[in-house]
Amino acid sequence: MQLLAFKLLRLIFGAFQAVYWELNGTAKQVREADDPENYERSAQVLDVRSMFKFADGALFAMEDFICTHNRFESPQYVFDNDNINLMFVTDTHAVFCEPKRKGSQSLFEALISTCYF
Repeated sequence: MQLLAFKLLRLIFGAFQAVYWELNGTAKQVREADDPENYERSAQVLDVRSMFKFADGALFAMEDFICTHNRFESPQYVFDNDNINLMFVTDTHAVFCEPKRKGSQSLFEALISTCYF
């Protein structure tokens, strides 16, 4: 039941977020970040607002998170900060996490970086 509620919440949140991102220009920036010429601003930093993992042993996926856009960074940000860890890799992206300090509104930041192999 909790999984279904989370998936429904994520679906509704995602629909509103897609419209909001189109209106405020974030969606355009996300599309532009995939261009190799925009490498210096190709890593999207997201604040994780909620997460739900079906089983403890299951691997993470983006579908397990509800995130809000924070900013864009250079992928070099990952190497410059010791407290960032690799969470998972997809066919097109590497997802890193940076724990937030206690009392923060988000659980942690997720840094989504396009992988070029």
